[in-house]
Amino acid sequence: MVNYFIIFIVLMSHLLSNDTDRKEGVLLFHINEQLESFNIIQDESSLIDYPPLNQFLMKHGAYKIERWNKFASDEDVYNGIRFSKIYRVYFTEQKTLNVDYIKNELEKLYYIDAVEYDYYRKAFYTPNDPRYNNQWFLEEINSNDAWDLWNISGNEIPGDRSIILASVDLGVNWQHQDLVGNLWENLGEDADGDGRTIEYINGQWVLDPGDLNGIDDDNWDNNMSTFIDDLVGWDVSGSQYGDNDPDVPNNGSWAHGTHVAGLLAATTNNNIGIASTAFNCSIMSIKCTAEGEDPSYISNGFEGVIYAAKAGYYSQGFSIINCSWGGTGYNMFEQELISMCANEYNALIFGAAGNDNIEQAHYPSSYEDMISVTALGQNNSWNHWATYHPTVDIASPGESIQSCVNNGNGYSSWNGTSMATPVAASVAGLMKSLYPSWDREQLGTMIVATADPIIYDVNPESYLIGKLGSGRVDALNAIITPLFPKIQLTEIDMYIQNDDNNEINIGETIEFTGIFFNDSDWGIAINPVITMSCNSNDINVMNSTMNLDNIESGEAGINFEPIIIEFNTSINPDTYLCNIDFISNIDSYIEYNESFSIEFEITEIPMLLGDINEDGVIDILDVIMCVNIITELITPTVYQELASDVNQDGDINVQDIIVIVNSILN
Repeated sequence: MVNYFIIFIVLMSHLLSNDTDRKEGVLLFHINEQLESFNIIQDESSLIDYPPLNQFLMKHGAYKIERWNKFASDEDVYNGIRFSKIYRVYFTEQKTLNVDYIKNELEKLYYIDAVEYDYYRKAFYTPNDPRYNNQWFLEEINSNDAWDLWNISGNEIPGDRSIILASVDLGVNWQHQDLVGNLWENLGEDADGDGRTIEYINGQWVLDPGDLNGIDDDNWDNNMSTFIDDLVGWDVSGSQYGDNDPDVPNNGSWAHGTHVAGLLAATTNNNIGIASTAFNCSIMSIKCTAEGEDPSYISNGFEGVIYAAKAGYYSQGFSIINCSWGGTGYNMFEQELISMCANEYNALIFGAAGNDNIEQAHYPSSYEDMISVTALGQNNSWNHWATYHPTVDIASPGESIQSCVNNGNGYSSWNGTSMATPVAASVAGLMKSLYPSWDREQLGTMIVATADPIIYDVNPESYLIGKLGSGRVDALNAIITPLFPKIQLTEIDMYIQNDDNNEINIGETIEFTGIFFNDSDWGIAINPVITMSCNSNDINVMNSTMNLDNIESGEAGINFEPIIIEFNTSINPDTYLCNIDFISNIDSYIEYNESFSIEFEITEIPMLLGDINEDGVIDILDVIMCVNIITELITPTVYQELASDVNQDGDINVQDIIVIVNSILN
């Protein structure tokens, strides 16, 4: 079953991809359990030690092979994909190279069950030289009002250092005066036991020399050769498993990750520089591009994502991961890795939707299990340079956004969805600090649901409707709105009145009852109301709206009084769709809404015209019953009414009696 799923996703990816960002001459492939593993040799004559595959690759001009994600372990398996068994292979760029043909041939090998193209993932930013002296966006998203829920003057500090906001990017100038105070310190690597993994020595911040012991002290991934002395984050772009120095060169070309980090969790209320909504949460630096590479591209972003997800999970913290980069082209391996990090490691992942003034999917932001963020200007205006698309979940300020840069504790104002995304992610950090028990699904649900839809009033263009997400992120709404319930329609019961064949026939009436279950650990469904509607004028719904009792977490509600649904005699045999809209928390600032679709299959009534009493023969008894129906001595059932109209002129009268008598007399 898994293999069929993989094949389906691969096919869909080909149909949906816009491949303008495809890497030329590069493919990714996944080996299945029929080929457990192989070793990479990579000399002049061989790439790997498995001869059949090696011969194939060499024949088609492959010159290099490597693991796609060297930080994935053998335990990282999701939907049948073993992320440690995905490989990237490079082919010699020549005029005769046909990567599409090679891909097709690779897919035919029995031990390879999926092959994908590889894509460049760009950083979404437009640097703006002028520096602004204020952070207009904090008031716009109501961060100041949200902070008022803490007694800051009484030393109640918003945020929580166990909450990690990870800048998966070019790296971070973590010694920056406005970042070092909130820097994530991996105390699992605190070898000297002084409670710090950084030290201020000779006028500068450095990695704690007492902790640089060359041992993977925390060993949270069960691999002693990875993440040795990862005191403040990791450089995944380094050779083999990378290195422990995620710092960046001190120039503007490498400032993207630092700018993102400041928006995620710059130290707030410290009389230095800027503020962040997350206030006192931790900043993690993950460097994904080597210094010898072009800083316009994120080379190892997905390796950074898996590091950040695992770090939060195994350190018993919580990871909010920011991906202010991406490009076109769907990749199934990327999608499944994102889903694994979200569902297995409980990471909340944000992605920038892109800076192209077009309706277009961007990846990774358009993947499932991510929150896709587009950008707004001041006063909730869409700025006509940000990407819009149905996969966008939320909008956030992204114009003239001031944050930290690398040049000597400096600051600058930039534009881009790269800026909008960490502004939104920072709100999630504040939410998590107030509600530590909420998981990533609850946080993601509430930050999207509580967004301010005013953006569609300000930007009424019809082509934007539903494509800027649910609204502009709102820090105050996100933390004062009670946690939604999570309702599922778990069971339905349909009683067909006067039924004799256990099918819904033309003209019949049903009584509908549903069981609505509220998942554990979610909020109460307060004063819930259900409403049923159907897509046909030939379906009549009586008492379509009903009030239910409150549904507590982990409990179920039921409409004890059934909804009555009539299928008219004029309806055609077919499948019809009805919807049940579930609304609760109506008196709250924001209502909870859920919709459930139900299909009804309507069939013709099997009948013998004239056999009104349904005894299988047409005789004088049927004549008598027809007379009684005409004279209204009896009220016919649907079947009796249809069977009495023998001449099928739409009326029951003496003509039908004559036809029945003639039938009896042959």
